[in-house]
Amino acid sequence: MKKWLGGLAIIVLSVGIAGFFSAFLNTDFSSIEMFAPVEKKMDFQVTDIYNMMAGDETERNMSQDVAVVLIDSLNREELMSLIDTIKHYEPKAIGLDIYFSIEKADNKALIQTIENTPNMVNIVMVEQDPDSIHYVQDTLSFFYDSLSTVPHSGFANLDVNYTWTVIRTFVPYVLTRDGDTIPNFALELAKIAAPERAQEVIKRGNPEEIIDFSHYVIYTASVSSLLQSNMAERIKGKVVLIGVGKDPKDTYLTPMRDPTPGVLIHAYATQTILQGEYIETRAAWKNWAIAVCMCLVLVSLLLFANESEPVKYGLNLSVRLLTFIILMSLVFIGSAIFARHHIYVDYTPAIKMLVFGMLAFDLVYAGSGLFRAKPNKTKQTKSHKQ
Repeated sequence: MKKWLGGLAIIVLSVGIAGFFSAFLNTDFSSIEMFAPVEKKMDFQVTDIYNMMAGDETERNMSQDVAVVLIDSLNREELMSLIDTIKHYEPKAIGLDIYFSIEKADNKALIQTIENTPNMVNIVMVEQDPDSIHYVQDTLSFFYDSLSTVPHSGFANLDVNYTWTVIRTFVPYVLTRDGDTIPNFALELAKIAAPERAQEVIKRGNPEEIIDFSHYVIYTASVSSLLQSNMAERIKGKVVLIGVGKDPKDTYLTPMRDPTPGVLIHAYATQTILQGEYIETRAAWKNWAIAVCMCLVLVSLLLFANESEPVKYGLNLSVRLLTFIILMSLVFIGSAIFARHHIYVDYTPAIKMLVFGMLAFDLVYAGSGLFRAKPNKTKQTKSHKQ
């Protein structure tokens, strides 16, 4: 009985130490930098691994909902002509990811085109109120006051604090102080193209949603390619976003392998809403519960191997080798679940608990030897004398 209680104490103490260090050690094991491209060393997380591996391993379908037209050097007159061309192909909605800050001599054509395109969404920018909870509409393109009707609009802010920040999520909408909402650019496009999908993301009520970069390829066209004969079938019935493709100020890091234009990030956010298959995350307590169970099994096996008579050194080594194999396999298992079932499983707690579990067991088991029964020195002395 005493031996069983001693073994139980070793198991509980080892798992407790592993849990303590896993929860409170100031080390972010979710940023596994050895997997990160050089430009992402400062900000790299588990979802980035999943997106890159899922994008490489699964067959990515061409999006049937969204397309992008990249522009770089068009003047306003050419841009208006481009919008008219796109309208001719009958898209469900047009997103104009361009901010007009300067008023020029003749803007009638620009204003008229916007007024004559009821399914167009323009961008606005928002900023936080001093209370850091609510938002206010910050800046609008100069022409808003000249429009006879209120156009569709959505905020296009991307959550970037530093040049190395990786964009992984989008905020569906923000709240104003008077209780109204300002929709995201992608959400406003979805309201026009598929109102039921837009309502779905609103009902979810999440403060942010993970952008699905890995399951679809979004068709990207240049201005010159719009004249091709097959362009109608590539654009008709889709949401078409127009934006700049080579502006360094509007290019960001994402889980995709290459830096991504802001308009393409909005396109993937729109695709995420329209496909209706969101990346789901599990409650943190579930991830920790699995991690604790795995650690309990690990420590119990190590204790059994060391307390057996004779000591099972082969089992001890096998358990440790198997643990390292499991640690590496968690990345691939998580990626497969992400790719096939749109579920993000955070394996970080399991990695922490298994690593610290082995270390804690070695320390506790070695320390417990100091308190075990020692041979009776008196008897040894008498025996020696006899």
